[in-house]
Amino acid sequence: MEQEFPIATYIALQQELNTERAQLEKEKATWKAIRATASETDINQLDEQFSTHFEYLFDVVHNSSGTSLREYRDLLNALLQKGASASLLSNYELEGYNLAMFIKDIYLINGSDNLDLAADIVRTTIIAGADLNRQKAYVGNGGINSLEQVCAYLALGIKYGYSKLTVEQYSFCYRIFPWIAHKQLPGDVANGHFEEPYHLFRRMLYASPDVEDMQEKTLLRIMTLGWSPFSIADELLSPRAFARIAVINPRWLTMLIPHEQQELKPYLDIVRERINPAIIKYLLNAFTSDKKIRKHLRTFFSRRPHWLLKKIITETPETIFDLVRRNEQDLLIPFLKHYKRGLMALRSKDNQTLLQFAMKCRSTVENTIELLRQAGVSTAS
Repeated sequence: MEQEFPIATYIALQQELNTERAQLEKEKATWKAIRATASETDINQLDEQFSTHFEYLFDVVHNSSGTSLREYRDLLNALLQKGASASLLSNYELEGYNLAMFIKDIYLINGSDNLDLAADIVRTTIIAGADLNRQKAYVGNGGINSLEQVCAYLALGIKYGYSKLTVEQYSFCYRIFPWIAHKQLPGDVANGHFEEPYHLFRRMLYASPDVEDMQEKTLLRIMTLGWSPFSIADELLSPRAFARIAVINPRWLTMLIPHEQQELKPYLDIVRERINPAIIKYLLNAFTSDKKIRKHLRTFFSRRPHWLLKKIITETPETIFDLVRRNEQDLLIPFLKHYKRGLMALRSKDNQTLLQFAMKCRSTVENTIELLRQAGVSTAS
């Protein structure tokens, strides 16, 4: 069904990421073995040459110099085979030319052949030990690293922002993502830490129909890496944090809170632990953004019992009374379908049943009251 979680795609992407990472680590191990046999003098010279050739890429990209990307791809690869490293590339966003800057400049490189060469250069530089965390490109009032830049581009889609990526340039970003992405460790979540690049993707997500499939797969890729959109300090989330996703594509919102499946257990373990009353409130803001989203959520939650509905009843029961007060019938229906007994046991702060509360609440309309009655919710205390 359309609204079911794309589990087959999720598993395939997880396997693809693991395969890509394993191959990259294998190539890194080969490079390290070669480098270990070189003399200190040779290493210093090789590293200097690698840095010099890489920095010349700025002129190739920005000034369309006579030298081609192919020539520099071959030069850098030849140095890699001798054990050269990318350790001398500048980390500072206002100095030199590094991998993050090259990736940021991808909007200046056109044509599938040139983009393939650019991808080769990125891979070679990563294998050569480029500092992916510390090398920054200048953006606004500060710098962002390679993963942050790629996540930003993947979120924005094509023909948007200063870069206005083409589909081919966007595909380049999607292609190199596995080489620079990394798992979020369970300890990061437990300590309240989070991987900023992945939240950057969520915050900057923009509707881009021509690359919607790759945007969705990027979201799934990030989920396989142990990331949760809820693993972030509450103060860093805006009340409309998830409404933005829902407006772009309601299906993406429900992908973040999937029904239970064994293959999703690692992800759901993190999600269930992290979702708190504040996040539930923000999710409800998203669920009720507009009529289309309400209908989508009604269908999604009505399919079968869902852990989030149960969590709301047991941990934030006041939420149910608020849904009644707001006449959110589309959202009340799944609760009544799967958790009627739990709803019947709820009491307001004035010790009212749900139906008593509805009947005495001035904002509640007759249709909501009738919905509760038809479901068998009584006024008996």
